[in-house]
Parts: sequence; C-alpha cells; structure tokens
Amino acid sequence: MAHNKVLQRRMGGLDVLEVPGSDDGPVVVMLHGYGASWQDLLPLHREIAAPPGTTWIFPNAPQTVNIGPFSSGRAWFQIDMDALNRAMMAGTHRDMSGITPQGLSEARELVLNLLADLGRPLDRVVLGGFSQGAMVCTEVALTAPLAPAGLVLMSATLLHETVWRQAAPARAGLRFVQSHGRQDPLLGVAEARRLHTLLTDAGLKGDLLEFNGQHEIPPVVLNAVGAFITGLPCNEPTGRPATQ
Repeated sequence: MAHNKVLQRRMGGLDVLEVPGSDDGPVVVMLHGYGASWQDLLPLHREIAAPPGTTWIFPNAPQTVNIGPFSSGRAWFQIDMDALNRAMMAGTHRDMSGITPQGLSEARELVLNLLADLGRPLDRVVLGGFSQGAMVCTEVALTAPLAPAGLVLMSATLLHETVWRQAAPARAGLRFVQSHGRQDPLLGVAEARRLHTLLTDAGLKGDLLEFNGQHEIPPVVLNAVGAFITGLPCNEPTGRPATQ
C-alpha cells in the first residue's frame, strides 16, 4: 500500500512525522488542533486521495497543555479554555475575531522555518490544518513572504480580524478549501462564515463546505480536500507551466 513509511524528523525547530513521496510531487503540511499531537492527523495520508508522489508532513506543536487529570497534549498557542467552556455551557460561541493570541507569532515563525527546511518551492506546498492548526495556517498563509500552493482550513475560526483583513488582499488568487460543522459546539459556524467572507472579499478563491456535524473531519471533507489538492496547479509535471 502506498504511503506506508513514516519517518520522524526535526524540521525548523519542530518534531515532525514525514510520509515521503517523490521529489517532484506536492508536499502537504498538516497542523493538528489544540490538545492533540502529530499522531492525530497522521491517518489523513491514507484517507485523503491526494496525487501519487505526495509527501506528507505532520508537525508536533511546540507547547504542552493539560487536557485532563492524567493526560496532556500539544498546542500551537494558549487558548482560554474556561471562556470557551463557559460559552459552550451557555449554548453560544466565543467570538475570537478581536483576539491576537499570545504565542501565535511564535507559532507562525516555527511553521515558516519548517517550510524553509522542506527544500521545496512554496508554490508546491499545500498548507493545512484542523481547528487551532487551521488558525495558524491562515496566519502563515496571509503574512508569509510567499504564498503556498493552496490552503486547507478545517474547523477554523476568525482571529485578529484587523491584521488578517489588511494582509489578505496580497494573497488574492490563492486557492483554499474550508470546512465546518453546522453543529460545532466549540467554534461556531457563523465565525467560519465570517472568515470565508474575509478571504473571498480579498480575492482568495475557495469554498466553505458546511456539513451536518460537530468539531470533526467527516468523509465528505476528506473527499473535498483530496479533490482540492489534486486540482491545484502544483500537480502539473515539473518543467511545464501550470494552468489556471
């Protein structure tokens, strides 16, 4: 079966799991969510029908966080979980659009260092993530010196809106796919819609796939992400111009 070898590496100051592909294939970097780890999204390399020769990179977030009395996970930046839990108990969602989380800029720099360590042109790299990982991906894609080939945002939300709104027009034309559960109890779909509007108003090209579900990655999203990656211009053979 393809994609059966998993390597542990250190890239850009982060520990990563790598599923090697071919040297001229696309690279997909997937960032996990809050309280998870690099193992959380690893099955995606088998569940998403990406093009043959795709290299997969699953970094481990830099911070350790407690997620239970006897368990811990990783995080890209700290989240006020008490505020999120209070909103969930009240049957509402926390609006994070005016928040610039402490540690977001450090996470951005680590991911940029990882991308530099890949040794591949950024226009052949698809950057994606789930939940908090998708928030970091948005930050990187909008503010990095160069744009990635594409952006995958699963269960994301809108953070420091002013910064993203100012930066987004420079990424006009960047392709993305976004997904969100309509019954997501943690990050509301309304905030996902606001993020989608911000991106498309700035000229980015992408759809918001809403599904009947919660904070998750169902098969309909896996299929959509696979089709998105396969349809990107970076999958044109090297040496030939990419078509739009």
